[in-house]
Amino acid sequence: MSGVGRYVKFTAQPGRGDELARLLLQVVDALRETPGCELYVINQSAADSDEIWVTELWLDQNALDGSLEQLRSEEGQARIAEITALLARPPETTELLPLGGVGYLPGGNGYTHVNLQDVEDMAARFGYGQQGEARFPTRRLNALRTGLSHQRLRPGVRQSFGHRHQHAEEVFVVLGGSGRVKIDHEVAEVRALDAIRIAPGSARAFEAGPNGIEFLVFGPHHTGDAVIETDFWPAEVR
Repeated sequence: MSGVGRYVKFTAQPGRGDELARLLLQVVDALRETPGCELYVINQSAADSDEIWVTELWLDQNALDGSLEQLRSEEGQARIAEITALLARPPETTELLPLGGVGYLPGGNGYTHVNLQDVEDMAARFGYGQQGEARFPTRRLNALRTGLSHQRLRPGVRQSFGHRHQHAEEVFVVLGGSGRVKIDHEVAEVRALDAIRIAPGSARAFEAGPNGIEFLVFGPHHTGDAVIETDFWPAEVR
C-alpha cells in the first residue's frame, strides 16, 4: 500500500488557539515512537491564531489505523475530551494521496555497495590533508535519508573547527585509535568501539590520541543542516 497523508483543521473557541496548540503538541510526543508515523506537524495559522492545522504523513493505511486504535485507550479518550472542549466546531479532515517531493520518501527495494576508500577524500581536496582524511559517501550510496561520513585524524591532531546541526541527531562510532571529543563545554576521552550520540544543537569536534583516531558518523541527512563553529577549542583546553 502507498503512503497516506492528511490535513486536519482544528478551529478553537475564540482566544483559545494557543491552548489547543499545546494540547496537540502533547499528542505529538505520544506519537514519536508510533510505527509508520513519518510526519506529524502542528501548524498555527498566521492569519488566525485560533486555526490549528495538523499535517500528517503515514507509511500506509495500517499505520494510520493503528494510531487511531491508540486513541481508544482510557488515556487517549481523556486527551480527546480535553481537545474537544476547546473546539468551536468539529475538525475538518482532508484525505491526501502523497505523490512525492522534498521530505517524502516512498521506499522501495534494492541496495548500493560502495567501498569507502573509493570515495573522494574531502580533507585533501579542501587543504586539510595534513590533519587526516574525511569521506562522505552519502551521494555515492544514493542515500536519501541517511548521512554517513568516515574520518581519520593523524596522531595528536585536533579538528580545526567544530560543528553542530539544526535538525540532525548524529551517532559517532570510534573504529580504531583513541582521543578526545569536545561536546559544547565538556571534553571526554574516547577509544575504539565507543559510540557517542550527539543531539542536533550541541557543537562537537574530535582530537586524536598518540595513535590517531578513526570513526564513522551517521544520522538523518538534511542538506545544508550543518553550522560551523570556528575557534571551537579554546586555548585553555589542553
